[in-house]
Amino acid sequence: MIFTILKVIGIILLVVLALILTALFCVLFVPVKYRAVGSFENTDIRAKAHVSWLFHLFALHIEYADETDGYIRLAFVKRKLFDDADSEYEKCEDDEYNEKATETDSLAENYEDFDDDAIDDAAKTGTEDKGCENTGGKPQISADENQHIKQQTKLTHKKPHKKQFKDKSEKIKTGIGKLKREYGDERNKAAFSHLKKELFIILKRICPRRLKLTMVYSTGSPDTTGILLGILACFPVGYTNRWRITPDFESENPYAKGSFDIKGHVIVISILAATLRILFDKNCRRLYNRISR
Repeated sequence: MIFTILKVIGIILLVVLALILTALFCVLFVPVKYRAVGSFENTDIRAKAHVSWLFHLFALHIEYADETDGYIRLAFVKRKLFDDADSEYEKCEDDEYNEKATETDSLAENYEDFDDDAIDDAAKTGTEDKGCENTGGKPQISADENQHIKQQTKLTHKKPHKKQFKDKSEKIKTGIGKLKREYGDERNKAAFSHLKKELFIILKRICPRRLKLTMVYSTGSPDTTGILLGILACFPVGYTNRWRITPDFESENPYAKGSFDIKGHVIVISILAATLRILFDKNCRRLYNRISR
């Protein structure tokens, strides 16, 4: 009986261990695929982007045209990205509008009641109220009350809080200043050289495997159109991916139209290996400790 229980426990542990190892290998070695296609004509841009992993079991899809749309899929659960946020924003906007409209109506009703009461009192007593002078029988509103009513009737949204953004920008500027100082130190050359090497490796792993571009353009002048074509021809990314760029020397108006297709994948193990090499390098650790002081 005891051996049977231990056997069952051992089988369960082996199954759990196999599931954990399978999930770990999937995360590390199954590539994350991405693709973006679209077209453009001057400022009119239409694009679709799709990121998927593990046979499209997990996916992120975004479309941009006149409006932005998209969804995220986790296993068999699919959820839209933008409709819910837009509807919540519109609901909050409507609630705020209705609330302020109600306040405005109540203020207007109180103001009218105050006018009628003041006129009736003046008619009964046969005297003119001091606050109604030169107002045709209506009470005179002070500047403070008038400003308060105007503030209540304005339908404005709250401005975003800028203090948090300012604090983050200050931290970024401080970090950049420290990097500049450390870069001029001779003792940190090995660390920056290692960082440069590993970052190029990460960039190479992330860069798309296919980058197609078809474009017809004109700057409105034949000479500048030719100069721009020469500048684009200097970049190897163009002729290695066989870009089709056609200059239009006859057009007198500047324009650009065409289409693009970007496709690639990222393997997590390659990015993780480069990150670990940076973390375990003693020169990089010393540089980090100096900057984080």
